Amino acid sequence: MKAKRAVKDRYDELIKLIEKYNHHYYTLDAPLVDDAEYDEVLKELLSIEERYPELRLDGSPASKVGGAVSSSFAEVRHDPPMQSLGNIFSESELLEFDARIKKTADIADSIIYSVELKFDGLAVELVYRSGRLVQGSTRGNGEVGEDITANISTIKDIPKTIPSENAPDYLTVRGEVYMRHEEFERINREREAEGESPFANPRNAAAGSLRQLDPKITAGRDLSIGLYGIGKIEGGPNIGDQRSMFDFFKNAGLPCSENMEMGGLDEVRRFYEYWMRNRHSLGYDIDGVVVKVNDFSIREGLGSTSRAPRWAAAWKFPAQEAVTVLNSVDYQVGRTGVITPVGNLDPINIGGVLVKRATLHNFDEVARLDLRIGDTVRVIRAGDVIPKVIAALPEGRKGDERQISPPESCPSCGFSVRREEIYVRCVNENCEAKRREGLRFFVSKDGLDIEFFGPELIQRLYEAGLVRNAADILRLRAEDLLAIERMGEKLSEKILASIDKRKRIPLSFFLRALGIRNVGEHVAKVIARSAVSLERLIGMNENDLMTINEVGPGVAESVVEFFRAPENKRLIEEMRAAGLVVEDEAVETGSIEGVAGKSFVFTGRLERMDRGKAEELVERLGGRASGSVSKKTDYVVAGSEAGSKLEKARSLGVRVLTEEEFEKLTGGKR
Repeated sequence: MKAKRAVKDRYDELIKLIEKYNHHYYTLDAPLVDDAEYDEVLKELLSIEERYPELRLDGSPASKVGGAVSSSFAEVRHDPPMQSLGNIFSESELLEFDARIKKTADIADSIIYSVELKFDGLAVELVYRSGRLVQGSTRGNGEVGEDITANISTIKDIPKTIPSENAPDYLTVRGEVYMRHEEFERINREREAEGESPFANPRNAAAGSLRQLDPKITAGRDLSIGLYGIGKIEGGPNIGDQRSMFDFFKNAGLPCSENMEMGGLDEVRRFYEYWMRNRHSLGYDIDGVVVKVNDFSIREGLGSTSRAPRWAAAWKFPAQEAVTVLNSVDYQVGRTGVITPVGNLDPINIGGVLVKRATLHNFDEVARLDLRIGDTVRVIRAGDVIPKVIAALPEGRKGDERQISPPESCPSCGFSVRREEIYVRCVNENCEAKRREGLRFFVSKDGLDIEFFGPELIQRLYEAGLVRNAADILRLRAEDLLAIERMGEKLSEKILASIDKRKRIPLSFFLRALGIRNVGEHVAKVIARSAVSLERLIGMNENDLMTINEVGPGVAESVVEFFRAPENKRLIEEMRAAGLVVEDEAVETGSIEGVAGKSFVFTGRLERMDRGKAEELVERLGGRASGSVSKKTDYVVAGSEAGSKLEKARSLGVRVLTEEEFEKLTGGKR
């Protein structure tokens, strides 16, 4: 009896915990735990309900879909209900899923599955009547969602009408609204500049954007959507499988994923493994793949539980977020002297990688997150980006946690530090850590991009006294490299060949590789296109630089200080003596008057040219493609269905161009 009471107590605890997690995830768009931890809690609840069915409560979270519906929006009833998906986490669970389907459907042969990407976003439904979009809604609790028609209509990917030859009398389609990484980063930069808290991840940003009370705010955010299912169709084609449904979507202009595979379990495994390795190339988040029985007639026979269909499952990737303990903090000195706090963690496996350290960003962020040594923290890892701490979990504190304070002196050289806005900086020009980091940057992909030349080799060459500045790298000989431990002849030949390839470079490439404060790749291009030659750039003063569009006082001061410093003048001469040739920047000329040095913003749907190619053209002709409209914007190019950017341009008096006018301005170039 005691054991049964303990199980009941744990069951009740799990119910409360999941309801709390659901409220924060679905209603507040502010999850308390990562997906992996939520899945573990739900899995434990399901396990108890299977072993002790008499404990199962009516309305258990295990039988529900999604969260509550906000009173801020009108209700929309889904017909049929929008369900969730069951999860599988391993190949053995995939085999169990396949065996259950074969047993239930009484099929001995192999099942043909469709497998597609699982977008990490907000589930929605679109309703079309006679080919016209009439409603958009969130999934809500599965039975009832929120009417977000005005907001969802601002998403450029969603057609307002379906061509008449493909339009059913009535159609409901379902999919996921998500946000690309580039847009997520842009919005967070804007929020931080305005003193607002950044979104925790792209899923939260997409959900928060789609549930705005003012559709103009949604229109100002570039959301995307991927459709994956049909709720109901009347007066349309007879669709019998997933592949045919995707073909119908494409013919009707409805956005769906290009990444889909058909076949048996071997094809499912290959698709899963490929995208687990390559998901970071997509530019948006997926958290697994969705495996579905392809044939709709088999699906109908398999049916559903109250929460999910029996014919589909989400095969989840290993977690990209995790919870661990922040044990201590180190202070890392960057190439410009900025001192960054880096957390030492209890080792935790995130996405198949053992993570022991994570960035804490800067000391203002430490204070904003109220991070303390000893805290339980949430850590996120995405792609090749260094893991970062995104939240503290104060409910886990025991009272012996310690504050994290900025250092009073440089941890590398002991020199005094200076507070600059949100940063703490070492001001010693001869700091060893700054030199090493500057050399690492010089050879990196963001610098001169010298192949086979990583940070470990820089460290070993530096410790051996062979490299002290960038010119030393260009002067390296085979005997220098071969003197380094674990260096073979073939590798040394490849490194020297890569160095030789980088001895003739354009001005913008050279400028970015120098690692000057405030000068990244884009600013380097802008300055190089205006200065054209290194000699002219060296002779420019701050006023000259500030006449260049997008160059402000901070950038101008950094560039002038760098080229005036005697040690940097000597460095450039040494680099030239080592064979470096800095070529004049090539700026395309011709019918481009009014483009070079000008800022362009594109809005709406372009018919004549892909937006990416249009932005690339502007950059090639010496202009700047920006994502937001301001007083400094010179032109806004407006396509069809232009939204808030067009309104803002008109309110600020910014010149608006049609696509035809843009083509004339660029001389009809492509």
